[in-house]
Amino acid sequence: DGIFESFTVFADNLLLPRMISTLDDGRILVRETNTLDLLLITDTDGDGVSDTRETIYEGGPRGGNLEHQPSGLIYTLDNWLYVTYTNIRYKFKDDKIIAQPIQTARGQWGLAHDKAGRTYFSTAGGENPVYGFQAPIVYSPIKVDGEQAAGFREVFPLDRTPDVQGGIKRLRDDNTLNRFTGGGGQSIYVGGLYDDMEGDYIIPEPVGNLIRRSKVDRSDGHTVISNPYQNARKEFVASTDASFRPVWTDTAPDGSLMILDMYRGIIQEGNWTKKGSYLRSIIDKYGFDKIIGRGRLYRIKKEGVELYEQPLMFSETPIELVKHLKHKNRWWRLEAQKLMVLSGDKSLIPVLKNIATNSDDADERVHALWTLEGLGIVDKPLLVKLFNAKNRAVRNAAIRISEQLVVAGDKDIPSLWLALASDDDVEVSQQVILSSSYTQSDNAELIHQTALKMYPSKKGVLAIGESRARLARAVERRKLLASGNKEFAAAMIAGESAYKGLCASCHGEDGKGTLSDGDLIAPSLHQNARVSGNTTLLLNLVLHGMEGDIDGISYTGGMMPSIASNDNDFIASVLTYTRSEFGNNASMVEPADVALIREKFPEPEEMWTQGRLEKNFNQKLGNKDSWKISTNFNVNKRRGINRLTDEIYYTDKNKSFFASERDKKNGDAITIELPKLASIMEITIGVVTRRESSKRYTVEFSTDGQNWQLVGGNKTEKNYEKAQTFGFKAKYIRITNQEDSYKWAISEIDLIGKEVD
Repeated sequence: DGIFESFTVFADNLLLPRMISTLDDGRILVRETNTLDLLLITDTDGDGVSDTRETIYEGGPRGGNLEHQPSGLIYTLDNWLYVTYTNIRYKFKDDKIIAQPIQTARGQWGLAHDKAGRTYFSTAGGENPVYGFQAPIVYSPIKVDGEQAAGFREVFPLDRTPDVQGGIKRLRDDNTLNRFTGGGGQSIYVGGLYDDMEGDYIIPEPVGNLIRRSKVDRSDGHTVISNPYQNARKEFVASTDASFRPVWTDTAPDGSLMILDMYRGIIQEGNWTKKGSYLRSIIDKYGFDKIIGRGRLYRIKKEGVELYEQPLMFSETPIELVKHLKHKNRWWRLEAQKLMVLSGDKSLIPVLKNIATNSDDADERVHALWTLEGLGIVDKPLLVKLFNAKNRAVRNAAIRISEQLVVAGDKDIPSLWLALASDDDVEVSQQVILSSSYTQSDNAELIHQTALKMYPSKKGVLAIGESRARLARAVERRKLLASGNKEFAAAMIAGESAYKGLCASCHGEDGKGTLSDGDLIAPSLHQNARVSGNTTLLLNLVLHGMEGDIDGISYTGGMMPSIASNDNDFIASVLTYTRSEFGNNASMVEPADVALIREKFPEPEEMWTQGRLEKNFNQKLGNKDSWKISTNFNVNKRRGINRLTDEIYYTDKNKSFFASERDKKNGDAITIELPKLASIMEITIGVVTRRESSKRYTVEFSTDGQNWQLVGGNKTEKNYEKAQTFGFKAKYIRITNQEDSYKWAISEIDLIGKEVD
């Protein structure tokens, strides 16, 4: 009767299982939180309770904020399982997991996929409810200008409770949310029952207590998504109940649209609700922390429309499953495809080939082709024949599957692709550009240029060209990195991947900040003083988070959450990347640096503000007249020790700088005695000219002038003007040159830190 009376616990004692994918009868794949491993959980005796649990794939640990870990594990048309954030897709084959790197797969909470296998991602902090949908994500993200209709990101809630992360900038005068902030759990309705909803993109917005139903218009080779209720300023589903928290949608086997409602007072993870934050004040005011444990499931039906019967596929043989490939509901088609693939039954091959060749149902033919592919059958004569099928979906499926032949060394397929590059259907032309680029066929550029000549102004073709150029630049960039410092290159490559997966949604892939309705969600990282400044401040910022205005500007993201739950390697690499990109030119951050800051600086009671960060970690030590400075080498008589502290160089560079009398030698040292013990974050050794600088040196600290500790220095020539010293305490500082070179000249020495007792 559609009402649950009972339940069985299939598996328990799991750590926040964040993605589940059903296989066949009694088997599911699960990924827990804080790991990239995959578990295979099996009920061997059919009693509805699992008996065995094994780690079927070891991906290693995955730290990070709970909101910034992968989700999904969605089985799609091409027999691969896709997830968000990581650049890996998975396939369950022969009771094992195959993991394959792909260009990128960002997103946040869940992902949708349409009949053609295109994936639909979203971000929450980045306030972007849908992107990456122009082509299957395996080809890398492709973006078309205007792919979201004007006003699409604006939402129209009924509830007026102001519990929004972005604070008042994300509220209208009546306290309703004005933009997407927490979109996720999206799906494409493909139930075959509601004609006016077929193919629509559905995405919950739990902060706004609503669900958006979007029209997906695929024409002229690209997709535009719009809100059909935009002019009416309404949503498909909206509630006045502040605890209505829709977090997931999907097309059910009966053809209805299912909605999972978390029904909870607090919907944000703890980093956003700390003491002193805007959200905490709202939570306390409305008692949201008391509303827990009340989740529910909804079904959306349409009056007068009869739902499909309940499937009984587990009781059917593989050959009996074939009939479901022409079901109007994509759930049935895809589930039947998956079960046949998992069966490995090769007796299905003749039947499936006949369907792929002769059926008058395009959906059935496409699923038959991909079922054959899942069974390991990539039939060249069949695929080549279908290159000329009348239906574009069939043709494109055949082209995509034929990629495997090219990867295996086939030389004929690319020439056939070239003929299709000027096809009368722009979708077919675009597919061969994607396939040839993905397989790196020898004629990929010729295919692209042929298609471009045929379709010089089509948005989809132009967008694919931009994607190809971007990927080519990335390849050249990696080659250049690999030719230099190996340690730095490895950190940059890992950091770029981490940045794009975690930071880009708010700070922008180009580092210039992501715009939402004309406002930046987070600050630009270009030539950013906090990014390229001392690492003690930067690491405290990212490890413990930061809130409030920055340089007097209020950003709609509201805060920078802590990334402390990521491991030290992750944090070091992403900071190395940001400190060396976007017009920044600062030193590497190493995992040991992150570990040191974790140990030395415990988490503050409240998140940092810019003012408190600057006060604690970015003050220049004054009273330079009281510093006692000595050297173990001869100093130029006109440019003596006093020139290191007089600061005249800042106003007249010709008048004052320190210099050695002769060329500098390995072991030449400058020693500073301070009047009081100080905690030093950074030392600036001002550059006069590049050749007169020491590009390799060590920094040692001592509290008594007798016992010395190595605390920093410069391993490479990158940003040698600054030495990071991480808040170590010193009364004596020794800077020792490590190279034989031209004479040593220094404009000024500055110490960033504060005196301590």
